[in-house]
Amino acid sequence: MPDVAAPTLRLRRSHERGFADHGWTDMWATFSFASYQDPEWVHFGPLRVIVENHIQPRSGFPAHPHRDVEILTYVAAGTLTHGDSFGNQFGVSSGGMQLISAGAAGMVHSEENLHDVMEHNYQMWLVPDRPGTTFAYYDKTFSPEARQGQFRLYVSPDGREDSMPINTDAFVYAGLFASGDTVSRPLAPGRGAWVQIVNGRARVAGVVLEQGDGVGITDADALDFAFEADTEILLFDVRMDAPMLWK
Repeated sequence: MPDVAAPTLRLRRSHERGFADHGWTDMWATFSFASYQDPEWVHFGPLRVIVENHIQPRSGFPAHPHRDVEILTYVAAGTLTHGDSFGNQFGVSSGGMQLISAGAAGMVHSEENLHDVMEHNYQMWLVPDRPGTTFAYYDKTFSPEARQGQFRLYVSPDGREDSMPINTDAFVYAGLFASGDTVSRPLAPGRGAWVQIVNGRARVAGVVLEQGDGVGITDADALDFAFEADTEILLFDVRMDAPMLWK
């Protein structure tokens, strides 16, 4: 039998990420972001930002602008309230994901924890694959029961399976798995997977990942997961050579 090439891994341990403590929030950045810059960690395909935030009660990000970026926020605990220059105000709670297409003309928004408990989220930015996009807002929440034991599709390029449509070639999933669960997912040629552990512990591609750890996987035709603790997980399936409006 011919030798099967091992997958290519980009392992990012939790403690290796960039860290900033702003008092009202702490931020852990997987890739270069704001004052944290590392030329070895800039992007994974069109996935440009992964930042883990813990926002203190009754605080948050004041109004600030964005343009030409697809912003995803997954809420792991608490509720995050979004307000924007188009007059929208929506709250997203645990198990929910928000997608904002900032559009070529841009928008201004705020992100606040209006409650008396800590809010925990992961925010991700993906670069659009074309110019001239328009502003759009979506959010989607699955109950714990709907996420248990499977990867639920939240985001896709074409809105399949009632997912939120994004302006790049990326599929984004979240799931909850029990200790002892195993699952395998295909990975098509030319695509990469970024696995991010929100809580728990899992083995994938021969590597054990714990809370806050992430890994990018390419040159694989399948992803085999074995969960060694109750685990909450994000999975990004992206086209590695997707056109990027900016880098």
